[in-house]
Amino acid sequence: MTALARVSGGALILASAWVVSAVGGLNGAVYVLLFALATVPGLPLGFALFGRHHAAGWIAGTLLGYALAALTCWTIVFLGVASLPAFILGGGALCAATWLGITRLRGRSAQPLIELPAWSREGTAALLLVLLLVPALVGPPFSKIGAIDAEGNRLYRAYFTADFVWHAALVAEMTKHTQPPRNPYLASEPVHYYWTYFLVPATIASLTNWNVEQALELNAFCAALLFISAIYLAAWAAVPAHPFAVALAVVLTTVAASAEGLAAIVDLIRRGQSLAVLRELNIDAISSWAFKGLRIDNLPRAMWYTPQHAMACALGLIAVPVAIWAGVRARAGAIALAGAALAASVTFNPLLGAAFSAIYGIAILIDATRQGAGRRGIGRHAIAAALVLAAVGWCFLNQMTDGAGRALHIGFVNPARNAPVVTFLLSFGPILLPAVIGLWPNSASFVSRARPAIVGVALSILLMFFVTLTVDVFWVGFRAGNLFSVFVPALVARGFVALGSPRWKPFAIGLALLTLALGLPTTIIDAYNTQDVGNRLMSVGGFHWTIALTPAQQEGLAWIRTQTAADAIVQAEPVIRERETWTLIPSFAERRMAAGLPISLMHVPAYDEKSEQVRLIYSSTDADAAWLAAKQLRIDYLYVDATERAAYPAVSKFDAHPEYFTPAFRNSEVSVYAVK
Repeated sequence: MTALARVSGGALILASAWVVSAVGGLNGAVYVLLFALATVPGLPLGFALFGRHHAAGWIAGTLLGYALAALTCWTIVFLGVASLPAFILGGGALCAATWLGITRLRGRSAQPLIELPAWSREGTAALLLVLLLVPALVGPPFSKIGAIDAEGNRLYRAYFTADFVWHAALVAEMTKHTQPPRNPYLASEPVHYYWTYFLVPATIASLTNWNVEQALELNAFCAALLFISAIYLAAWAAVPAHPFAVALAVVLTTVAASAEGLAAIVDLIRRGQSLAVLRELNIDAISSWAFKGLRIDNLPRAMWYTPQHAMACALGLIAVPVAIWAGVRARAGAIALAGAALAASVTFNPLLGAAFSAIYGIAILIDATRQGAGRRGIGRHAIAAALVLAAVGWCFLNQMTDGAGRALHIGFVNPARNAPVVTFLLSFGPILLPAVIGLWPNSASFVSRARPAIVGVALSILLMFFVTLTVDVFWVGFRAGNLFSVFVPALVARGFVALGSPRWKPFAIGLALLTLALGLPTTIIDAYNTQDVGNRLMSVGGFHWTIALTPAQQEGLAWIRTQTAADAIVQAEPVIRERETWTLIPSFAERRMAAGLPISLMHVPAYDEKSEQVRLIYSSTDADAAWLAAKQLRIDYLYVDATERAAYPAVSKFDAHPEYFTPAFRNSEVSVYAVK
């Protein structure tokens, strides 16, 4: 190992230790160990695919291990035998099946199924340098989630933590081991969401009684390390002889892809306004605010608050080296493992998994055309297709995608058609020039090595502008942006390699610095705002930038969490809470509601209909009618704090009619009533 690799590795260990300690203390270290143990069953698969002496084998093996661990957790819950012994036995059986099974199938062969170029010390150093981005980016915001101020309030950054608090509600629901998980905002229904990623943190949290928020943060940190590793690996597979060019490409794509921050700074200066206004901007959505166009999230946001999408991308990227270095002539074992990775990606996010599967299939067909492979050669890849179809069936079995198909719309419609060129340039402009240079066919290997990246970038643009989810017009743009961001580093790296001659080297250095200058402001502003729980101002969207849970609220929520049955339905009034405390009960009391208005789930009419019924329970002066409505919705407890009292003076009826509503908990602010 080179001196640079040793220094980078030491710095990564220290930085990671700080993040783990800041989030979970000693429990954090134990969680990371449990996370690592959960991924062990996948290592023989990664070693069989790429070799145990290659970084690709470890990256692929760890990712496949996580997917297998999630599937094992699901199987145990599905069979209705969830318990500590069952999970231990399940994990042990999985380990035995993969380690002994792969050894038996492959015999004494140490030859990997895919012969990648040799991994170098420079590759290790470059990868470790890139991974330093993870603790640098996720450490500060994660350490501030739920921070406590001088008055004892717990603080949560609004909007940026909207995904996180919803994930806390989902994981809390999944710790109950109900199959399928119930919708915490519509208790009468299963949750129609791809929750596979959350099986691992939910299982660890349920078996250890650890804080759900800590489990989510620590899991997301580990997932982010795998995510960035997979992006590096996919780009390295296209440019294996230039690991530091790959590292530069991944770094630039991660921290300098968007020019929205610079555009906001220039606009404020032009209008003579203070740069302090930047604290009040959703900076990575300027293209939408200014031009009503698509909103494209950057890679740090995938690490901060949407790790399920990041993990789906990471799993899909395992198939990229297979497509590049084996292509249509890959052996059946390699095809099966690539298919398993794509299938796992589908279970983590059906749209992204389907996109990665399509990219793999198109890349294989292109290779078959180049090599003149017959139907038999192409037909062997039906192994991968069969596994992907099985994963789609599994998603249907678990009711993950109910209603999503009806909401998909194909066509060039708003917001995609609003200033598409300008919004695309704002979202990706800084890295486009090196990426375009990387498209130049400067070697005989161009088509074979660059085809997955080219197909991935092209497909992501098509999805971005021609596919819409009618219930959330920005959602496909977010996911297509993820797809673009994980494939474009290969082209960016090729661009810098093309500029690597002495004649062009000054231009390459200048281009890298220019890219940083154009794109880094967005990440700096976004990273600062994400952890800024000191901002108590009201946003233009009508919600406070920081949400505070008072000590009295915390006491009441803790009482609900510890003193009510795990399957109890505890209801707060959802309509008045809107975007601020819409997930108060499911996320912090860890209980289901009969009705809610979740901003992070596909909107269906039932949310509005039942929320209106709940609103009438709080607003009506008729205690009889309120009690009857609560019973019809199967509500066990009603929650009241200052929010309900200010909006609905009629909540006084809960105290006036103990024959219907029994006070179960009360402090200076919060009252909880048991519905008789």
